Formats: sequence, C-alpha cells, structure tokens
Amino acid sequence: MHFTDTYLPRRDGVVTSLRTLRAAQAAAGHDVHCVVPAHGDQADEPGLLRLPALACGVADLRLARWALCARGTREQLVADLGAYRPDVVHVHTPGPAGLLGVLLAARLGVPLVQTYHTDLHAYAEAYRVPGWALRLLLRLYAGRLGVPAALRGDRAAVLSEGNRLLLGDARAVVVPTRAVLDRVALPVPVQRMALVPTGVAERPASRAEAGAFRAGHGIGPKDPVVLFVGRVNREKGVDLLVPAFARVLAASPRARLVLVGAVYERRWLARLLRRSGPGVADRVVLTGQQPPHVVAAAYAAADVFAFPSRTDTQALVLQEAALAGLPAVLADPSLHRYGTLDGNAVLADPDPEAFGDAVLRLLTDRRAARRLGAAARACAAGHTPQRYAEAMHAVYAAAHAPEPPAAVTHAAADRVPGEPARAVHVADALVAAAHAADERVRVAVHGAG
Repeated sequence: MHFTDTYLPRRDGVVTSLRTLRAAQAAAGHDVHCVVPAHGDQADEPGLLRLPALACGVADLRLARWALCARGTREQLVADLGAYRPDVVHVHTPGPAGLLGVLLAARLGVPLVQTYHTDLHAYAEAYRVPGWALRLLLRLYAGRLGVPAALRGDRAAVLSEGNRLLLGDARAVVVPTRAVLDRVALPVPVQRMALVPTGVAERPASRAEAGAFRAGHGIGPKDPVVLFVGRVNREKGVDLLVPAFARVLAASPRARLVLVGAVYERRWLARLLRRSGPGVADRVVLTGQQPPHVVAAAYAAADVFAFPSRTDTQALVLQEAALAGLPAVLADPSLHRYGTLDGNAVLADPDPEAFGDAVLRLLTDRRAARRLGAAARACAAGHTPQRYAEAMHAVYAAAHAPEPPAAVTHAAADRVPGEPARAVHVADALVAAAHAADERVRVAVHGAG
C-alpha cells in the first residue's frame, strides 16, 4: 500500500515515480493500493483510495485533513485502511498522507518502507518556511504518532527531528541517487538504506510531432531551442536559468527558451523576466503543465536540455531528456556525479555567465552535443520500469527479513548466478566509501586527533 501527498492532476517527479512503480507492480500480478489526497479533477483508477483534502496554498498542493479530525474519525480511517491487510506500507512523502502511512504500519505491525524523494531542507529554505510553523507541525505529528519529539531549535533542527519521527521505524529507506546523502544526514542506520533509481520508460515522439510542437508555439524550424521541464519555480533554479538564457540570446538571437511546467508564482517570474533584459521575455515560451505526449514532443523539438535545479534528488526529467537523445547542462555537482546519467552531461557553475556559456557551447557544437546525448541515452536506457519494480521487490523482501541483510545491491538485476536476487544496501556500495573518503579528508586537514 502506497501513501503520497502529491498525485494527479498535479504532476511532479514523485507522481511519475509512484505511477511507474504501481503500473509495473500491477503488471507483475501484485495487489496495489495507493492512498492520495482527493482532488475534484482526479480520474478513477483501480486501487486509488482518496482522502478528504484541503488546498494548502503552495504549488497547488492539496493536503489530507485526517490529522485535524476528531479522534474517533481518525481511528475509523486507520481501521478502514487496515482492513486491506497490506503486506508492506510504502510511504513516498512527508506530509499528512505520509504520516498516516507511518501510523498504519505501526498499528498493523507490517514493514514500513520510505522513499526519500524530496530534499526538505532545500525546499523549506527556498520557500522561507518559518521555524515556528515547522515546530507547530512537528508537535502535531508527534501527537498523532503518540511519541515524544524535540520541539526546540532552528529550521534545520526541526526538519531533522521530523525526519527522525517519520523515518526512524522504517525497515528500509530508499534513496533514488547518492546525491541525497550529500545534502542531508538521514537518521537511519546505513544497513537499512537502499539505492534504487526510478526507472523511466521511453516515450518517443515523431519528427512531425516535434514540428507541430514548434509551430504551435511560434518557434521556427531552425530556431535553437533550450528546454526546461519541471515546476517553473524558484526551488528549481529558474532564477539562474532565465539570466543565463539572456547570455545565450546575446550570442544566438534566434534562440528560444521553452519552459514546460506549472507556474505557481507568476509575479515572481514576470519580475525575473523583466530584470533579465530587453527582449528576453519575447524569446521565452511558457507552455504550462502538459500531458506526457506533449512533453515528449517538446523533448523531440529541443536542442539542449537545461536543468539548473540544485534541490532535486534524482530529476526524472533528466532521464526523459536523455532517452530522447538530448544533451543536458546541470548546475548540481552531486546530481552530475551520482545521478543516473553517470556524468554524461555538462556541469556548469551555478552562475548565469557560466551556465549560459555551457548551454551555448552545446548549441553551437552540434557534433559534441549529439555524442553527449547518445552517451546519456545509453545510461538512461539501463533504468527501466521493470528493473525499478524488481529492485523495490527486493527491498520489500529485505524489509520482511528478521534483521536487515548486511549488503544490498543497487538493483535486483545485480545477481549472483544460482542465487535469488538480493537488495543491496547503500551502506556497502556507497555510504561506507563516502564516509571513508570524508574521514581521509578530515584526517588530512585536522590530524588523527
């Protein structure tokens, strides 16, 4: 049984990852249920369990209101969900729906698996969430779980305590890339952590569909196109991308910047476009949130994929772009080094001049761009939905074991001949190596004492 605080009609990486996993699990014959906040525009789906929800006023999120209901109502909800008798509770988000999953797993005594999709510290910083609001939320969470919590400290301390409440009892915590561990210290024993990148299915678009996308947005057939896909928000680095594109435009006046994704802060974006210089706004295309087939056409119509975010834990759009053969420019060194493209992208410093120059080099050197795009595509092709589902099945099996195994692999496809697939923990493959490297640096700088 999956629990998530974000679902259709809202689109984001968590939704894509969850729907990919659900589909692969259902195809393998598993009985899958998904607990989500209700939305009036949601289509009916098998196994979808909707919770009454309220709009929270941030990025079109709707949050389940069960935690604010009377005790009797809350207990009835837990009993109703328990009647489905899940073998595993898999929580994907830290909001009220995720909290409900943690509570249900504890009540039923079934293994809890968590996927750490979202860098909470980075998002809280980007949206300037006040510490008092986080402390109030933490108090509510602790009360609903019936456990004590440390309610003092700054924003980072409160978020870390929230992670302890939600992740502390998990039998397995999944991280989609090693980049997560560069950003935040998760309060989880390393032997309970598993590295499982989300698989992405290829969605090809024809040349005619790409041409129709360009024509529909007034883009000429020979205009260089720089593409971004994701929420057009500050936490995604759009405030780096727009001035970087101004630098591209100075050298390539016919270039277009296409932003595919929901816009939640229109005034902020308008100010950003004005500050970036005259004529920039006229060369920027805002499509809004689009269905998958339109996004596929956008990839096929583009020349370079620009991804300036430094808050993403995996960035599925990088895999989608790579499967379309697009070369990418990144600003996040951890995501570049440890992401699913295995370094097959351009890493630029997070300033407009450097990022813009990196994009411009790929626009002007088409041969190098094609080589980079082909290498990225080969990496992305290895992360399939089937492999993702197999790896998660191995994690679930490990979560059911009396004690977490001493070693887990990066995916269920990594097998010893003649032996069943095993989950392989990040601890051996990644975390221990990273800690050893960090310790060597510490000793070199400070000495053994």
